Amino acid sequence: MRPYTKPLDGGWGWAVVLSVFVICACTIGVTRSFGVFFIEFTSQFNQPATATSWVISVAMAITFGGAFFGGMFGTMFGFRPVAMVGGVLAAAGCILTSFAGSIVHLYLTTGVLTGFGSSLAFIPSMSMVGKYFDKKRAIANGIAFSGASVGNIVFPLVFTYLIEEYGWRGSFLIAAGVMLNITAFAALLRPIQLPMPTPGPDAQAPTNPKAPFRNGEQRDLPRDDSEMASHAGAGPTDEMKVAIVSNGKSATPTPRSPGKMILAQWKSLLAYIPFVCLTISVFLLGFGFFIPFVHMAPRARYLGIEQYEAAFLISMISIGDLVGRLASGFLPTSRRFRRLHWYILCMLAMGTSSLLSPLASGYATLATYSIFYGLLGGACMSISLTVLAELVGPARLSNAMGLMTLLMSVAILAGPPVAGALFDATKTYTLSFIVAGCAPVLGGLIVAILLCLGDENVRRVSGRESSPTGPANGARPSVVKSDDKEVLKPFVIETSV
Repeated sequence: MRPYTKPLDGGWGWAVVLSVFVICACTIGVTRSFGVFFIEFTSQFNQPATATSWVISVAMAITFGGAFFGGMFGTMFGFRPVAMVGGVLAAAGCILTSFAGSIVHLYLTTGVLTGFGSSLAFIPSMSMVGKYFDKKRAIANGIAFSGASVGNIVFPLVFTYLIEEYGWRGSFLIAAGVMLNITAFAALLRPIQLPMPTPGPDAQAPTNPKAPFRNGEQRDLPRDDSEMASHAGAGPTDEMKVAIVSNGKSATPTPRSPGKMILAQWKSLLAYIPFVCLTISVFLLGFGFFIPFVHMAPRARYLGIEQYEAAFLISMISIGDLVGRLASGFLPTSRRFRRLHWYILCMLAMGTSSLLSPLASGYATLATYSIFYGLLGGACMSISLTVLAELVGPARLSNAMGLMTLLMSVAILAGPPVAGALFDATKTYTLSFIVAGCAPVLGGLIVAILLCLGDENVRRVSGRESSPTGPANGARPSVVKSDDKEVLKPFVIETSV
């Protein structure tokens, strides 16, 4: 099948949105619903809350943390086949989980195998939406990634029913069938060929390409070799040898391996201060956001709430998460109040809600907290992707997402076990949810640093500049040489609402 080459913001892009919606529901939606098995695992294997929390934390952390392998395999073999294989591996992990004989077995099957399979499906697919959409990116992201929320609304109740009917082992066999849907819908991830006109003969090299950003100038990043591939997300091609502009002469670089390409671009991204600030903020968001998904149902059971009602609290978080992700695409913006401001505001509000959550002791107050927490958290997750795209541009979006989710996976791995350890030590969930609130508050304050930077992309994201000064959308920036390293200025995107 030939790569999709029609203009962005429509066409097959909506089929990709549907595909990513289902993939998110069957990966993140299912994984975040494993909290309903918490009591079953604890009683079956006679383990404390800390040890049981690691099962779900490892699964979620590897799902987000397999960015390097997902990106590398996607570059080597194409995003579509890698995502399809991921669905098979995730299903295999669920099948093997049904035969688990110890908590360590769960770490390997539910945590490692199911998590890694979900990562191979989730990581390559999550960047495809950003490649198909520009002006409608916020709405498309909101719809596509709301699949995680829809899955997390449905599956806790479904798994609770299945536990009563077939036990937790039989429930995982059925979950394996759910995971196989990933393979079917991943087939819709058709490669896209982004229009990249080459610079004209009059392209001039900057006098100091490696200078840090100052006076509104952005720091230059090493050339992204993946831009040379004519099929974005379709794997390497014979067209990776292209001419570049260098002191008025052309040169032909030798293609590097996909792993080296990803590592080189990650290195350049980590030297870009706005990206680092946003990544630290998302890291703290991941630390706090997933604690209620794991510990809300056990906390409700600890307070004497029935099993179905406790499971529905997780669904309420996801209902709010779904509304937040969808509504984030329609948030009003102005020249002085942009999506970056909304992100900071939602982060601070989400953290504050968790700091106040220990006051909730009845089902009504827990339900209220769950809905508002999910609403604000879903908005933060969705808006962060749009802000990231505006900062790094479409050509680097997949690798930037991969690096961000890899670092966030470390936070996800640590968050629920830390909350479980605090419960084991205090025999109450009060301190656990206070910690869950402190992390996003700190993350909101850190990303507010972006408002003080003079970078041209940050000025555009924060509304301090009314019109773009960089290359037009879809145009390829000039590539130059400096100290034997090709560098370029990144794409600049203006996302209007």
